[in-house]
Amino acid sequence: MDFTVILIFVVLSAITALMIMFVFRKRPAAGPEDASLDYAEGLNLLLAGDTEKALNKLKDAVTKDSQNIDAYLKIGDILRETGQFDRAVNVHKYLTVRTTLTAKQKSEIYRSLVIDYQAAQEFDKAFDVLSKIISEDKSNTWAHEMKLKLYEQKEEWENAFQAYKNLKKVSKEFKNGRLALYKVQEGLQLSENGKEKDAQVRFRDAIKIDSESPPAYIYLADSYRNEDRKEDALKVLKQFVEKIPSQSFLAFELIKELLYEGGVYGEIENFYMEIIDSQPDNYEAKLALAENYEKKGEIEKAVNLCANILESDPPNKAAKKYLIRLYHHTGQKDEALNLALEIIEASSKHKERFRCSKCRHESDKPFWRCPGCSEWETAIQN
Repeated sequence: MDFTVILIFVVLSAITALMIMFVFRKRPAAGPEDASLDYAEGLNLLLAGDTEKALNKLKDAVTKDSQNIDAYLKIGDILRETGQFDRAVNVHKYLTVRTTLTAKQKSEIYRSLVIDYQAAQEFDKAFDVLSKIISEDKSNTWAHEMKLKLYEQKEEWENAFQAYKNLKKVSKEFKNGRLALYKVQEGLQLSENGKEKDAQVRFRDAIKIDSESPPAYIYLADSYRNEDRKEDALKVLKQFVEKIPSQSFLAFELIKELLYEGGVYGEIENFYMEIIDSQPDNYEAKLALAENYEKKGEIEKAVNLCANILESDPPNKAAKKYLIRLYHHTGQKDEALNLALEIIEASSKHKERFRCSKCRHESDKPFWRCPGCSEWETAIQN
């Protein structure tokens, strides 16, 4: 055989052997370093809001490193946030059986599991997990706060009351006013179910807990009014005004209705005058007194009182509106028109009277639990 042919055959055989070795070589197994890269990329995608790609990267991470507990936790959290509650629970429950968990990892897993059950509205299971957390760590503030939040979500106010008392043992942030509000909520619930007497007991309990709880007085008075116990209702409201003069305006409407129903206009006037004497800047009391003057036909007194308010507080929109009506009745059309134009010009700057300091929810009526974010005692006056 020709030497050249032999040489070509040898070279081709060597190349073929090398190619076979390259194709079938044993690839190195993916290690923790590769998993860490996938995990880091998954977190970045999560921060960027790309949930789907983040989930895939985190799955790659746990495939390469089954000990990456944080990645499993994030996978479960993503499943929950995308509405896949059962799958989220399964992921987090799977982690609880591991025997190599640190105390911190175990705590984080239980937290995620509680939130899974909360999202799925499986409250009993959430309470079971919370009980486990508290049994292992009685001072776990998060668990106590979460228990309270779940009772609030379920509107179980008696349990919320007790949970808040338990929270006092582990948290420095404790207010008797909050306890009183739970009693008020319980009372309102009983009242809605036709149990007026039981509701009144809760409102009185609230006043005992916090003698400066406005809703306790107002709802107790309203409950008495529902039973046609007007004298008892007025007595409660007068106690409220004396106890918390700075919040007295909250009771004006109900007091006015009760006294008007009885036709006792003179007593109304004395009531407002007493408040104004002790609180000269109480414009709500002055407006209420002006309205009383109008009902008695003493229009000039009502006009003068509104003018007095505007001297001290020129932007007072309520006084301007009321004065426009009075000017209209007395035929002072130019004055009424000028005030109306002032209100129109300022309307774009108008703000509601009460605003939540947490979520900025606004309302023209006072609230003790924000309708927007469900936080307690966050209302401030604009």
